[in-house]
Amino acid sequence: SVCKPFMPLCHSVINDLSAFCFSDVLTAAMRWLWTFGRVPELEAIQLLDVSNRIISLPLIQRSSPTAPRIIDVRTRAEYAAGHIPGALNASFLPPWSWSSRVEPLLQGVDPGTELYVICLSAHRSIGALKWLNERGFGNVKQLKGGMQAWRSQRLTEVKEDVAANQEAAPACSGCPGRQTSGEEGTCKPCCTAES
Repeated sequence: SVCKPFMPLCHSVINDLSAFCFSDVLTAAMRWLWTFGRVPELEAIQLLDVSNRIISLPLIQRSSPTAPRIIDVRTRAEYAAGHIPGALNASFLPPWSWSSRVEPLLQGVDPGTELYVICLSAHRSIGALKWLNERGFGNVKQLKGGMQAWRSQRLTEVKEDVAANQEAAPACSGCPGRQTSGEEGTCKPCCTAES
């Protein structure tokens, strides 16, 4: 039959998904389809103003309930290779477990806070934006054209040495996108944009 060559792949996918409940898989599939459509956007130069506003705040004020946040939904490797100063990382992939990575970054955040989501080409960020809207965050925009638009304008990026960063400060198990400060396992943002 025509399907025979694909059977091992199908069995592999089914086995991988068996760890998740069907409703989680269905929700993830629907969220992936959400990565299409029109959503509120802003231009790279406008997000540069937001980035400058964030990095000018003292660290303690960056975590206030109303401080704006830039959430980079690309993978950790993409983020480390270059991200917007002041951006926090919470990879959207895989989408069915995104909430476990983004919720620690949103603890105590006011629903009216300015949130900006970015990815490479403004597709993954659409799903993230819609997820945030569903959770009551109504002031969310994505970077039009994603990091490709940011880079086309040659705007500032922060780059990280992932290997050195992991040796110096291991990932904090309680805070995805953060690392331990070494003080009894307390967490600090992994990107302070001071570099």
